[in-house]
Amino acid sequence: VPPSKPVAHVPTSATIGSKAVLRCSEADGSPPPTFQWYRNSMLMPADPKSSPTFRNSSYTLDSTTGVLTFEPVSSFDTGEYYCEASNNVGSPQKSEAIRMEA
Repeated sequence: VPPSKPVAHVPTSATIGSKAVLRCSEADGSPPPTFQWYRNSMLMPADPKSSPTFRNSSYTLDSTTGVLTFEPVSSFDTGEYYCEASNNVGSPQKSEAIRMEA
């Protein structure tokens, strides 16, 4: 079963220096989909240090659960976030974008 449109749970504001948890949920996909996160329409790599765009951010990303954790939040983390669910059946589905202000 292809994934349905996922829902991104993104705090609209996050305190710099604290922890912020963003979640992506999807109910229908079988097999269960994997998740990717995007900031300002750019795919977020699993390791932020591997990308010049994200190397100033500190986060962990779990593609299985769809949980994106910033610890600590920095000013670089402000932006529009959305997630994408895909499971090899049908087309990947994207959530609505939600802006998080650090």
